[in-house]
Amino acid sequence: MNFIITTVVFLFVGFASLAFAETGADAYLLSTGDKFRIEVFDEPDLSIDVVLDETGRVSYPLLGELVVKGKSIRQLEEHITRGLKGRFLVSPKVRVSIVEYRRFFVNGEVAKPGGYSYIPNITLRKAIALSGGLTERASLDRVFIIRENDPNKKAETADVDTPIAPGDIVTVYEYRQIFISGEVNKPGNYDFQPELTLRKMIALAGGFTPRASEAKIRLIRGKEDSKAGIIVPLDYTVLPGDIITVGERFF
Repeated sequence: MNFIITTVVFLFVGFASLAFAETGADAYLLSTGDKFRIEVFDEPDLSIDVVLDETGRVSYPLLGELVVKGKSIRQLEEHITRGLKGRFLVSPKVRVSIVEYRRFFVNGEVAKPGGYSYIPNITLRKAIALSGGLTERASLDRVFIIRENDPNKKAETADVDTPIAPGDIVTVYEYRQIFISGEVNKPGNYDFQPELTLRKMIALAGGFTPRASEAKIRLIRGKEDSKAGIIVPLDYTVLPGDIITVGERFF
């Protein structure tokens, strides 16, 4: 099974890279963190590997310091070709290729938050899969992205099909509601509040009905409990995503 999953991931990355190669030379703009290779055919002394630092500049043989940040792969190829042609080489053949894309970041309610190397054409769905999937508290209705190329760094909402770009910061927030049913006057969904206890939660839900039993309050929390839940006291701390059921007493 692991072999099959690894093969599928490998094929996805491979096909994505091939598709990206058709348009990426013009679309992808180099920036800090990108690792790329500059090659000149039959000129090994002019072929180098680069990890672009914060300066956005590269020291290149014969041409000196080049401004790279913000250039596309094709623009960099053309820039180096113009610099070498005539003065140093008759007809230089320059190729720039990405060795490793700079990272995007996934934070919040995922199993393995952190930075991940960009994959061409990746969506939020695939980014979440790379980061180990969602936790039990995650809410797909509360996912936000801060785009690297946004000067205002404004968080925008995202869904599973939203494209991810290099340098983006994705944050998956926790589910913020609690569901209460059974013998309360106003059953339904309620927004989570800090330091919320079961007693306060029942007050928010309009209090007990006359038939309610304080000894029959059950709570289900993710996979920690069975479908039947556990009996909890009134001072029990309530968390986002909890499901509470207030049972009735026997007269």
